[in-house]
Amino acid sequence: MNYSDREVDIIVADGFNELGYKQKKLFLASVKADNAEREKFAAALIKTAGEGVYNKLKEKFFDDARRKIVLEKLSKRNVVCVTVKSENYPYKLAQTPVPPLVLYLRGNQTLLSRRMFGVVGSRKTSPQIMEECKRLCEQLSEHVAVVTGVADGGDSAAARGAMKNGRAVCVLPGGHDSNSAPNPKLLKRVEENGLSVSEYPPETPIPKHLFGMRNRIIAGLADGVLVVSAGEKSGALSTAAYAADYSRDVFAFPYSIGAEPGKGCNKLIKNGAGLCESADDILSSLGIKVESKRSDILLDEGEKAVLDALRAEGEMHAEALAQKLGLKLTDLLTTCSLLEIKGMVIRVGGNAFAALQ
Repeated sequence: MNYSDREVDIIVADGFNELGYKQKKLFLASVKADNAEREKFAAALIKTAGEGVYNKLKEKFFDDARRKIVLEKLSKRNVVCVTVKSENYPYKLAQTPVPPLVLYLRGNQTLLSRRMFGVVGSRKTSPQIMEECKRLCEQLSEHVAVVTGVADGGDSAAARGAMKNGRAVCVLPGGHDSNSAPNPKLLKRVEENGLSVSEYPPETPIPKHLFGMRNRIIAGLADGVLVVSAGEKSGALSTAAYAADYSRDVFAFPYSIGAEPGKGCNKLIKNGAGLCESADDILSSLGIKVESKRSDILLDEGEKAVLDALRAEGEMHAEALAQKLGLKLTDLLTTCSLLEIKGMVIRVGGNAFAALQ
């Protein structure tokens, strides 16, 4: 990979772990600004980092041999960098308050220039919702790239669905080669069939606080965000919060009243997020029109039984429907919620449902 001198400057400075985000920007300004400004930036950095640290890093920065080694290490790890000064740095992300100085990429780099939509969910996502998320992301990725994480639960389901079309973009909370990277097998598949992204050099470990920082990148890359599952304190909600701050669309899966894994989703909807029942809801918000494929939707035996009953009886209250089918009310409500998401039934008031076709 050939980088401009300015790109190499940013890549080298970004590897200085002694400095924070703002300090790295000051450092770059202090060594690259014209004479009238250079001392001002250097003095501002020395106030927080110390003169000794500044002089040591300055020496490293201008060491040609060391600069070459930094780039060689990245190449050996199959990691390509895109900096804030690169032509292919994502425009939407660049407009956010704290855009990463460097995006470290492994996989299909062309996905970085595609339109993206974020899909996230908690680690406690139920198997049924994970399957629905996977199915939705497969449909969504026929038109846009899906940006998510690789943690267990909703994120991994989204990645697996989007990988079927080669359009999964997974943002990591640490470096690509961190020993504590979540789901290494899934990450490897993503890098073979999609793209992994980090704002940290490959060997950077993953402290817990970095997960929250990662979420701003998912929201920043995307046109909007769908939350498929979230408890009241789920980290997925922080991605939605970033999306709202960036004026992106926010959607959520609906859940039955009191369902713990969906309390955060229902709160998002109550506060104005769009209710997502199918990929069409998201595609419509993006101005993408597709023909309905409801006839191709796969239903399990339980879903078929509920749908057939509603078609035969018309509108029914959940308790009456559960009694008719010999189901527990909680199980019946879960099935109805899945059928709502698939666009097969609609809630017509309270806990009453009706078939849409």
